[in-house]
Amino acid sequence: MSGPRRESRVAGWVAVAATGVAFVVVAFSLPIDDFWLSLASGRAILHGADLSRAIPLTWLPVIPDALNPQWGAQVVLAAVDTLAWALAVNALLLAVGMGVTLERMRRHASPAAIAIAALLSLAVLSVHLLARAQSFSIALFPLSLLLLERLRGRWWLPVAFALLTAVWANLHGAFIVGQLAAACAMTGAAWDASRRRDAALAHDAWLYAATLAAAFAAPLVNPVGTQLLGYAYSQGASDLVRQISVEWQPSWPWEPVGLLFWLLALAIVAGRLLRRPGTSTAELLLAAGTGFLAATSIRSIPWFVLAVVPMLAGDVDALLAARLRLARAIGQPGGWLRHRLAAVLTTLAVMAIAFQVIRPALPASVARLTPDAPVAITEALDRRIPPGTSARILNEQVWGGYLEWALDARVIPAIDGRIEIRTRQTWEGYFDLMGGTGDSAKQLGDSGVEWAALFSTRTALIGQLKAAGWTELLDSPEGVLLHRP
Repeated sequence: MSGPRRESRVAGWVAVAATGVAFVVVAFSLPIDDFWLSLASGRAILHGADLSRAIPLTWLPVIPDALNPQWGAQVVLAAVDTLAWALAVNALLLAVGMGVTLERMRRHASPAAIAIAALLSLAVLSVHLLARAQSFSIALFPLSLLLLERLRGRWWLPVAFALLTAVWANLHGAFIVGQLAAACAMTGAAWDASRRRDAALAHDAWLYAATLAAAFAAPLVNPVGTQLLGYAYSQGASDLVRQISVEWQPSWPWEPVGLLFWLLALAIVAGRLLRRPGTSTAELLLAAGTGFLAATSIRSIPWFVLAVVPMLAGDVDALLAARLRLARAIGQPGGWLRHRLAAVLTTLAVMAIAFQVIRPALPASVARLTPDAPVAITEALDRRIPPGTSARILNEQVWGGYLEWALDARVIPAIDGRIEIRTRQTWEGYFDLMGGTGDSAKQLGDSGVEWAALFSTRTALIGQLKAAGWTELLDSPEGVLLHRP
């Protein structure tokens, strides 16, 4: 095999690996409690529930004025009617997010550098690409960045950005990272204009200022008005949320997920030190802003990755240009891969989405739909609770959404994945119950609870319930199911 042909083949395999990893991630995105909860909430809204407020799907009390900031995502996922098509919608959103990010990278680097950067960024991002309402933001955040980059200096940028933000605000609460991107674009353009005394840059700064104003006004087009902004800005700062939810806690470098983020962050910092003229002020501000969010919250790591991956591609390209021997060893994707990359990516995205349609019919080991859900417990409840009736159940928090979706009001869980809709007192009472503190059996009886679905490790509570006459109907690897006589 000749030298150039071998070099092209090496880079081609890197690109194939990147697209292959992306396909696997999209195709096997794991549904989590948030996904099942979205389906259950969307179904309730379609049946007439108030879309602006948290839907009381559980028997523990909900704060009366708690909002439902993800109502749009819930309705979209539930409206497609079947689990298969809901998964297909989620896969489409992830494919859009990654496809737009690749398009943003295209102007920054060569095909080989794009392939390498995509593979590295997927290593950090893949664990966050799940089946959940957040997938809407995974798609829309790159779109917002693309608008800011490609419509720079165009008078209709504020209009386009406002429309995108208005839709985004009614789908998912992460629309605030789009506002952050607009603020960074405005500040960067204003700073550059003041330094260079450039009229064109000053014009861009004013246009970005109008875009930022539109980004703050557009979210008010929602069922609860300004309350949505208050929710979105306060969610990550809530002590209650950060104490209970792991993904809202800091990205500690000694944890695997946090370590991957910090490695990427260090690579971006190193690239900026070596390529100072190669990064705009706006890009630096956005990297710093999203980096701060990611460092303080695991949930925000995707925004950092999606924001900085074009920088990473440019850094890899600069490295290849400076290390000619390395560049020759890697080469450039050639032939069909180089000239038909868009077709390849589109084909893989279509295959990943189509896979979702047949996924529910596949064996559980292949479909990977419910590895953390109480499937055996749900089936046991399905056999014992007649249609048209409902019963209260004490459940593990991470099982609430699945029980709500799978049994459709035939059981009323104690709690689900929504943290901010309950008071601290309610959460403390729930944890006391689960820990078997006090007379949990009496409390459950007084609350009309007939069932308990618990981790096997809840030995104190299980022992107390058995001593009070509760019957153990199932002891499976996933947990224990008990019934009150």
